[in-house]
Amino acid sequence: MSTLLYIESSPREADSYSSQAAAIYLDALPNGVTVEHLNLFAAGLPEFNAAAAAAKYKVMRGEALNPAEESAWSEVLALVEGFKAADHYLIAAPMWNFSIPYKLKQYIDLITHPGLTFIPRPDGMEGLAGGDAVVIYSRGGNYGPKDGQPDPYDHQSPYLQSWLGLVGVRLTAEVAVQGTMRPPVGADSHLDGTRARLVELAAGIGAN
Repeated sequence: MSTLLYIESSPREADSYSSQAAAIYLDALPNGVTVEHLNLFAAGLPEFNAAAAAAKYKVMRGEALNPAEESAWSEVLALVEGFKAADHYLIAAPMWNFSIPYKLKQYIDLITHPGLTFIPRPDGMEGLAGGDAVVIYSRGGNYGPKDGQPDPYDHQSPYLQSWLGLVGVRLTAEVAVQGTMRPPVGADSHLDGTRARLVELAAGIGAN
């Protein structure tokens, strides 16, 4: 048995192309994979406020927390534990202003801390999460590589690649649903070009 954490970051849910692509992947998962669904717009994520920030630095210095800090930090720890408990990750992220939705950034900021999801070492960072991830992007335009170079407006992929590497999650694949603001070219759906790849990735999850 293994656990997959599905991180959904569109408020449009089933109307979102990233969520629709994720549904194709999830439907193709083999038996024995348990899915935990984290809908970031419905999860009631806590604010990383002054009490949480103070708690972070006190924990780093080994100092005692006051009740407000203890409460704020306990919410952070619960999110970190839920994230690290997974063996596999599926992140579905629409492009918002060339980057990721603010709720996904909020979640990342809530769980990314030294000693919890990574440790600074003299030769670099050691990630503490483990596991592997498939990331699905949906984009109104085509922001894939051009002439062998990354698109300068694509701030989704470089950021999530860096973050996953920091926390020790191996990126298995990125799948992009492109051009969703226009009618699909040569297909019935924008998802047609990614469907086979999503099914292939899901079916092979036990081998990752």
